[in-house]
Amino acid sequence: MAKNLWEKDRKSIYRGLVREYQQEGYDVKEARRLASQETEEIMADKKFFVDSLIEVEEEEAGEDRTY
Repeated sequence: MAKNLWEKDRKSIYRGLVREYQQEGYDVKEARRLASQETEEIMADKKFFVDSLIEVEEEEAGEDRTY
């Protein structure tokens, strides 16, 4: 299910960017290409952020454990 959330977010971002580029005067092909590139960058940033949060939480959870 998590992949579906990521994919829905990706599609939403992509569609919004395509519309934005078309409004700026780009043709459909160029708008799609630019939107695709920018979507990949945005999703990579989001994944990095989530991975960083998970890493921090795991580190904090490891520090809290006393045996």
